[in-house]
Amino acid sequence: MARTAKITNANVAPSFNKGGLVGNTPVRAQDFNDLAGDYISSSDANAQSVASALTVTGAASLSSTLAVTGIATFTAGSINNNVITQSGTGAEDLTAVAADTVWVAATTQAGAITLPQATAANAGMVIKILAAADWATSEVKLGFANGGSTVMFGMLNVAANNAADAVETFPITNNSKILSLDADDVTGAGGAKGSQYTFTYISANLVHCEAFGKVTTGTVAPDAASTSATGI
Repeated sequence: MARTAKITNANVAPSFNKGGLVGNTPVRAQDFNDLAGDYISSSDANAQSVASALTVTGAASLSSTLAVTGIATFTAGSINNNVITQSGTGAEDLTAVAADTVWVAATTQAGAITLPQATAANAGMVIKILAAADWATSEVKLGFANGGSTVMFGMLNVAANNAADAVETFPITNNSKILSLDADDVTGAGGAKGSQYTFTYISANLVHCEAFGKVTTGTVAPDAASTSATGI
């Protein structure tokens, strides 16, 4: 690591302001060293460490990841701009998603939507899937790859959009890997406009799903076929 040369009383000579200019006032060596230490470099690409409290009064920009081991407090709130808007209707591969994400489709989604596998490293991640239009009236699978070990648990809540129909609930079957969506299937997991599915990553291979499915019309009656242990 590049090191800033340490200033000592021996190599800081006194000088005086010249011509009324500011900038050549003597600096006590110890004052500089207390502030800069031995390891601060503006050009060093290696990690820098701050051992005490850090206060930033202006805007700050971070171009890489930030790891916080303590509690982060945002007095004015926070905004997550990580929103993905589907532009087509084909299969959507979200397996590379590594942070909280909102995915929305205002198209007639017809392809499967594959989510990341759950690991110890992504525990706590939340992915929200939103239907901003009626999706296909044939099966759309939403969940995890069949070759992986990730499964979901949670509750499915379904209602119809054509009337003030009562919401029917159905527990997601143990070891399920996918939800089976079909916009006009009253026994399925939804897929019509207004459907929303929130996946919270719990631990390796385990995800909680809070599903609020909507169908276009009819009397809803979700059953075991609304989920499956066979993935995408």
